[in-house]
Amino acid sequence: MVDGVWAMMPKDFVVMPEEDVAKKYPSTKKPVAMFTNLDRTVDFGLNISKSKWGGADLNLLKEIYTSTILQSYDSVVFLKKDVVEVNGRPYARFEFEASFDGTKGYHYLMVSVLVKTMAEAEEDKESLLPGNAKHIMLFNFYAPIYLKATYQPIAEQMMQSLKVNTKQASKAIPEVPQPTVKGLNSQQLLQEQNKRKAPKK
Repeated sequence: MVDGVWAMMPKDFVVMPEEDVAKKYPSTKKPVAMFTNLDRTVDFGLNISKSKWGGADLNLLKEIYTSTILQSYDSVVFLKKDVVEVNGRPYARFEFEASFDGTKGYHYLMVSVLVKTMAEAEEDKESLLPGNAKHIMLFNFYAPIYLKATYQPIAEQMMQSLKVNTKQASKAIPEVPQPTVKGLNSQQLLQEQNKRKAPKK
């Protein structure tokens, strides 16, 4: 999907055209990677959140995303909602059917934090470069509800195949811009505050 992030996909999946990404997934933050089948009805992709997650409690993260999902659709039926481990990395898992504006779809979402797993931390003591460390990774699968029976087992296989090398991924994923305040990023803002606090000579 991107250097350091791997997933199995059906052979007919291709990189989603830019115009489709803009139309189907409009956002101030472009997805890291998006794929679709040949008739452009079934999608799979990776995004990374603007916000960081400071803790390691994925159960709390699961509850936050549960609320977000419920607020994002007219109706939601959860098929799976738990915390699982895939290839050594913990994920909050959401499999659900949802309706929005008269359209019903099948969704499979895996959520994790871009931090080293215990195995990675034992092998490599070096700290991750700042930028994308501790941001939230979202793997999202979508199919129209009439294709659920066909794609449900495929989505399960895809999500169970996820592999992330944290060090590689943190370098390869485009860095999330820092928030700005009155034209200054957070580092510049801190410098300005320190200047104002400095004693006058």
